Amino acid sequence: MLRFAVARRPATPVEVEAALARLDAEPGLYFGCDAGVAGLHRFQARLVVAPAIRFEVFEDGVEAAALDAFGVALLAEPALNSFRQSLGRRGEGAPVDSLRRFLAPFRRESQSGAGGRSERAHPVHAAEPAADQRVGDGDSAAEALLLGAFRFEAHVLAAASPVAGTRRSSSLGVLFFSPELLRRDGTGTWQHVALRFEAPALAAIQFERDSQRVRSSDVAIADKSGRSGSAPSDSFEDAASSPGPEPHDDFPPGGYAAVVARAVERLCTQPLVSLTLSQSFRRRVGAASAAAAFATLRRANPAPATFFVNTGDGERLFGASPDLQLQVRGRDVESFPVCGTVARGHGPVGEAESFRQLINEDVDAASLAVCTDALRNDLAPLCEPGSLRLHDRRRPMALATVVHTVDRFGGRLRDGADAWDAIVATAAPVMVTGTPRRLALAAIAELEAGPRGWYGGLAVQVAANGDALVGTILRAAAIRDGIAEVRTGGDLLADSEPAREEHESRVKAVSLWRALGLSVAAELQSAIAGGTGAGSGSQALGAATTTPASMGALPRAVAVRDAGDPFTAAVIDALRACGVLIDSSAKPVVRIGGDGEIAGAEHASETGFVAIGDAGARALGNAGFAICSIRPEHGRLVNCRPTTTAPAAVRGRPFVAMCYATLALVEGPKDQGHGDSGWQVWVRDEADRPLVLADARRRVVCMLIRPESLLSDAAALDVLKAALAFAAAPPA
Repeated sequence: MLRFAVARRPATPVEVEAALARLDAEPGLYFGCDAGVAGLHRFQARLVVAPAIRFEVFEDGVEAAALDAFGVALLAEPALNSFRQSLGRRGEGAPVDSLRRFLAPFRRESQSGAGGRSERAHPVHAAEPAADQRVGDGDSAAEALLLGAFRFEAHVLAAASPVAGTRRSSSLGVLFFSPELLRRDGTGTWQHVALRFEAPALAAIQFERDSQRVRSSDVAIADKSGRSGSAPSDSFEDAASSPGPEPHDDFPPGGYAAVVARAVERLCTQPLVSLTLSQSFRRRVGAASAAAAFATLRRANPAPATFFVNTGDGERLFGASPDLQLQVRGRDVESFPVCGTVARGHGPVGEAESFRQLINEDVDAASLAVCTDALRNDLAPLCEPGSLRLHDRRRPMALATVVHTVDRFGGRLRDGADAWDAIVATAAPVMVTGTPRRLALAAIAELEAGPRGWYGGLAVQVAANGDALVGTILRAAAIRDGIAEVRTGGDLLADSEPAREEHESRVKAVSLWRALGLSVAAELQSAIAGGTGAGSGSQALGAATTTPASMGALPRAVAVRDAGDPFTAAVIDALRACGVLIDSSAKPVVRIGGDGEIAGAEHASETGFVAIGDAGARALGNAGFAICSIRPEHGRLVNCRPTTTAPAAVRGRPFVAMCYATLALVEGPKDQGHGDSGWQVWVRDEADRPLVLADARRRVVCMLIRPESLLSDAAALDVLKAALAFAAAPPA
């Protein structure tokens, strides 16, 4: 057995940043849970740079390469004799058995009696910064880790042994071991963690390295910007600056929808319960810094499974996946299947509406149920009978650009089963393949444009004490030779809509293109949170606003006439946020409230006013429109669609607004009451009913929406500003 202890010291933000920057050029890995759902995902991370050993996993065996002097010495240790004998591609035994054999010698020092844990403390060398170290603290075997990633094709490891003549020559994955790593705990605190070995050869190498580190500590952070080493650049080369053929997507627009249609037909005619298809998008990024893009992605789109892998052979893979697939702690195993995706709306209201849409989507609910049942089926043979239980159903999870629902279930591993078994059993899980898996894999091979590679693979962290963390590789970019590939997809059922699936696939790629500094199609920008299109987010009422030139000049002041409105102060606050003063003698007038007696002074001949809510409905009645009393409809959100007759500044900007109403405009022919009378409809709802109407002859605007509500989009305030400018202009 390998005898060692664990030394810890605080790690500074500069040290962490420098280590992440080095991943651009050196093999290593970051794997962390950066966000998620409270009670489901534990905030944590591991970061390895300049590992000592690199493992490459194949269908028929494992190869190991020492990357430094410590790796050479460790592989020569007698405790690893069994592991060395298992190396090679002979097709004998499961490749994960070799990985088990590597970790096994690290385990003994952490075990004491029947399940107890202890450590041997090891003296700190004089050259180490002893004041910052805590030695022999915690479970040493939990810090002896293999970290890396498996490709989608690693599902073949579930076979008892590779069939002669069908073995894949390409690698299924890469893993790293390092005696030192950076670790972030649940409080967000980073530590430098080092395994201190007692074997003389290993201890001598570590002693020399620690001595050099202390001697060079005065110059380690020379960059005034706060970075050491080669920091990633925030700029990206233009595509034209890199040679080679232009990259291309798997399908042209509409092509993926056609493939989905074929899949839906298959789902209706074959014994397939579900099927997950995907497509790849490719863009030239030149010499772009993957580390800089990853830093941008982590800031903008924290996720339950965030990862960066420099494979050591010219490829860099990074992503922010919503799917933390497995967590193993002792003998307890949990899984967190994710299914259902809706673009996250703008602001809290948009987010809530997105969740409402997702929760009410029967297809997504059914898809998640299938995922949970299929994963339970995968884990059942490894768990004690009856121990698997569903703990959470369709928990909402909001990420930067999309919202999902998550199930959580778990059980207890039976004697003889471990994390490696769970990893192999759930490789290529139902969320990225379908049910049953055998038929789904055949359909994927036939319908998709090419091999998946990393998409649907696994980011893994396995400790010598048996604990493990596994994330599904989704929402990821792989960069090789200046080309970035992003692959996305979705789970299909027999009633899936091809056009919706294509749109969802493109939405899922947005966060990666943004991180890489690439342009995103306008229709995608305007559909998701953080977009740069008009109306892309809720605007605080106190925020500074501007008025587009095409909207006309805002009046300096307006008067407010209140006929018993319940939200007078909110309307005044909104008007002030638009940049106008409140003056009882000013023109134009803003009319609010629907009390008939108080509002009796309104006449059809009045000019220059804006009427909001029931005041707008009553003003329309005074102008000859048919209105009626209705059962009060308060606190209702409505989807608003500006028409071609709206002011140019608000055209083409769909938005959501709040309605409070006891009066309604009676339906009739679209031109009745306004087609020949000077009235124009600026905004309609989804049922084509008028919501905002304007009379150019009298300079009157009637708004049946409440633009001042905090739950109305910022675009509703722009309609109000357009109405104020319109009412302030001379009559036509």
